[in-house]
Amino acid sequence: MKIQLLILLLLTLLLGCELITPSPAEGKTHHLAIALSYDGTDVNNLHGTLPDAIELEKAFTALFAGKEHTSTLMLQDGSDDLNDPLLPTRQQVLDTIEALSDSMNEQDILIISYSGHGMEDGSLVLYPPRSSGLILDSNNDPFDDSLLSVEDLYDKLKECKGSILLLVDSCYAGNFVQESETSLSIIEKNAYLTEMYDQYFTRGEYTRPVYVIAATTYDNTAKEPPFVGVPTHGYFSKAILDGLGWDIEDQVLRDVEQRISVDYLYQYVYYHQDYPLSGNYPEDFQHPTITGGPLDLILR
Repeated sequence: MKIQLLILLLLTLLLGCELITPSPAEGKTHHLAIALSYDGTDVNNLHGTLPDAIELEKAFTALFAGKEHTSTLMLQDGSDDLNDPLLPTRQQVLDTIEALSDSMNEQDILIISYSGHGMEDGSLVLYPPRSSGLILDSNNDPFDDSLLSVEDLYDKLKECKGSILLLVDSCYAGNFVQESETSLSIIEKNAYLTEMYDQYFTRGEYTRPVYVIAATTYDNTAKEPPFVGVPTHGYFSKAILDGLGWDIEDQVLRDVEQRISVDYLYQYVYYHQDYPLSGNYPEDFQHPTITGGPLDLILR
C-alpha cells in the first residue's frame, strides 16, 4: 500500500505541470493616434490637436516600455498628400483600423485617440478625399465623405478581437457613450448604440469590450486654450497625459503609484481638468463622460 501511494505521488509530481492551466500570454498593445489641425482646409484651424496626438504617442510608448507595443500616427497638418496612407481621410482611417484588427488576438488592446472637430451627432471630421482640401459644400455643410459617424466606427470596431479604448477629444464626443447607471453621460437613447452597448457590456457577455472616455457630453463642445504661438493641448487630452504620468516639459514618464486603468484616467480627468465641469452656459464648461458597466480596463 505504501509503495502504491509513493508511485501515485511520484506520478502526480511528474505530471503536475500538465494539470495546471498556464497563464494566458500577455497581450500586445497598439496606439492609433488620429489628429487634424485643419490647416489648408475651409474649417476652423485647431492648435492643440497635433500636440495631443504626438504627446499621447510618446506617453503610451513610455507606459508600455518593455512590452510588445506599436503605434501609428495619422496626422493632418496642412502638408497633405492624398497618396500618403497615413493621411486621416475617412477611408484610410477605416482601412488602418481593419489592418490592426486583423493582427489582434483576444488578449490585445487597441487604443484609438482622436483630436479634432466633431459634429453634433458625434461624427468625426476627417480630411476629404480631394486635393482641394474642401470639407464644406456650398451650404457650409460637411461632405459625407469627410465624416466618420459613430455607427460606422463601431461597425468597424466589431471586427477587433481584443479590447478597445477610445479617447475622443472633440465636440459632442459624448455621442460615443451609452447612458447607464454608472455612466455620467446624459446621451439620449439611440437604438443603434443601445444594441452595441448590450452586445459589449450586458448579460454577462464581456467579449471584445469597447471602453470610451470622451471629452464632453453629447450636447456640449470640447475646448482648448487660446493659441498664443506655443504648443498647446486640449483640456481633456492634457488631463489624460497628466493622468498617465507624462511630463510634457521634460518628456519623461513620471512614476505613478496608482494602477493606471480606464476608470482611474476618467477620475483623474474629472478632478484635474483645467476647465470647469459645469456652468450656466455651454461655452463655460466641459464635462467628460465614460462608458458605464462593471468592467475596467487595466493598462498598467
